[in-house]
Amino acid sequence: MESYLAVGAFLFTASSMLGCYVGMVSPELREFFMEWLRRGVEPLLPRDPVSFMVYVLWSNASKCLGAIVFGVFFGLAPAVFGAANGFVLGIVSVAVSEAKGPAFVVAALTPHGVFEVPAMLFSVAAGLREGWALVRRLNGEDVSLREELKRGLTVYVKLVLPLLVVAAFMESFVAPLVAAYVS
Repeated sequence: MESYLAVGAFLFTASSMLGCYVGMVSPELREFFMEWLRRGVEPLLPRDPVSFMVYVLWSNASKCLGAIVFGVFFGLAPAVFGAANGFVLGIVSVAVSEAKGPAFVVAALTPHGVFEVPAMLFSVAAGLREGWALVRRLNGEDVSLREELKRGLTVYVKLVLPLLVVAAFMESFVAPLVAAYVS
């Protein structure tokens, strides 16, 4: 699993850096992307912390599960999931940093990010492992895709979901307090 985690971490980090770069060199694209997020996501967000926590947990849990379940298709879904998360984090971090400062970005992201990012990376790693199992099977190795999926779902239940529960709690209740303090 370690090598798949490394690949997932590389995809996430590289795409985060790309998102930061795009956000810095193209203010028009950054603003277009931020406006797209505001119009598409903001109206869906519940206002009270408990509903927001449930929304965040459901959103993250379903995406992480999808990265694992659809990983069997050559690992494309988890690769795109990891890269897209990194890119969004990068471009949003630049936009928010310009508006509120880098300390605010760190304060707003750290309380939940230390749980959410590892959960996402474990999901990506499990999905990539399934994709590689398919490649190995197509090359004639005796690999059970069913067993790989079971391993991925075990990682999801025992590791990813608990991390996402903590992350959703932190994002809903702790991060706003820390960010408000830094503001």
